[in-house]
Amino acid sequence: MQKKRSTKSLFSPLVFMLLATGCGGGGGGNNSDALGSYEPVPATVEYREGGVIKGMQIFDYGTNSTVRSRFVVDSGNDGQWNTADDVRKGGLTCKYQQSDNPLPPALLSVVQNMGTNGDGSFALQQLDLESDGRISICPTLSGKQLVKEEVLCEDNFCPARYQFGYSITIEQKEQEGGWSQTQHTIFYDGNGLMITAPPFPSHIQTTNLSGDTESGFEFLVTVEPSPEYSEDASLAQAFLYAGNGYQEKVVQWLPGELESRVVMDRYGENESYVDTRYRTMTWLPEKGELQDSQDSQNPPALYPLMRVYEFDENGKPASQVALMAGEDNIWFTADDVVYGFPEFIYDEDGFLKEMKTIEGNAARSFDYDDNGRVTDINVFGEKRREYRYQNAKLRTLNLMSFDAEKGIIEQRVTFRDDVPGVVTFIPDQRFARDESGRLVDPLVPQDKEQIKLLGRPF
Repeated sequence: MQKKRSTKSLFSPLVFMLLATGCGGGGGGNNSDALGSYEPVPATVEYREGGVIKGMQIFDYGTNSTVRSRFVVDSGNDGQWNTADDVRKGGLTCKYQQSDNPLPPALLSVVQNMGTNGDGSFALQQLDLESDGRISICPTLSGKQLVKEEVLCEDNFCPARYQFGYSITIEQKEQEGGWSQTQHTIFYDGNGLMITAPPFPSHIQTTNLSGDTESGFEFLVTVEPSPEYSEDASLAQAFLYAGNGYQEKVVQWLPGELESRVVMDRYGENESYVDTRYRTMTWLPEKGELQDSQDSQNPPALYPLMRVYEFDENGKPASQVALMAGEDNIWFTADDVVYGFPEFIYDEDGFLKEMKTIEGNAARSFDYDDNGRVTDINVFGEKRREYRYQNAKLRTLNLMSFDAEKGIIEQRVTFRDDVPGVVTFIPDQRFARDESGRLVDPLVPQDKEQIKLLGRPF
């Protein structure tokens, strides 16, 4: 890849401001505008369609080991949302316990596997779910391990883009050379009953990790059907839908300064077949490129995919493209299909202003306030983010998308900053998190280390 242009030496604070706006400063941010000294965390989330409120999520941080929210589906007789007569239907419960080595929930294998199955992949698209196995929306609490997450949904309102309820019970144990984490996940329908049909089989997943940074890490992941299933449930069909029946996998993670590689062997029933997949991240310092390639065997990938991230001499993101190998199945040849953003435009102060397409059109654009904080992100001319601040902290965040039938869909998050020990998060599984558990906006280019971090198999 060739550099499209040079950038100024001043590092753009865009990514930093999005991840760390909650740190430091005074200022309000809760519903009563009281002065707080902690990170901003959600107080309420409004869910709107075509400008009309369809529901709300209202958070309660009343105890130091439980975070709750209630789902509100109607404003009640007074017509005012977030008042005593609101109609509540379900909610989120997050329970924690003290831990010297708290870890996030392991990625769910049954969700990851769906991305490799035709029917499962279609279901993920319909539900707007990621196939990397992220499902938890509970926040990170300092020094505490998440041990129970439960979402109960009723009728047609289920926040965070979910269309089902679920519960995850997590048990984590230290063991020689690593740890073991067990997750018992049960999916519910709109009536609070366990789902017994595809696409989401309720299950128990056990993830064992061992190793170190020098020799590498090994994950052993096993999946068993939940014991709550009745005898007449079609488990074989459910697990087939969720990824060709893969119920065990061995993942090797070989991290390195110049190359980090993940090798995943997935086993079918009775180990009758194995599917091997590779993900390799290679840093080429002479080019300022991070190459993230994905490939597979049995069957081999028809068109292997590689993402190429380019950085300037100061580490600022300079381009971000994806290559799909053509008929020759070889990258960097004439028949590659190339898409993405080969050119980033910065202003004279070093702020990222535009990400351009292969054709030279503005795909994403960014606006800032006088303090250099991002305020708006537009995608192909349509606004998709609104960040607003008060007293040097994030006060509101509006996430916007478009639906042909519903019009503009919004999630309007209002923050408070009087809750100790909780890091800034968004109650939406589409947002990845950094190593500290803080939100990472997928519309914002990340630095090299963050990309490598998000590529870990855990």
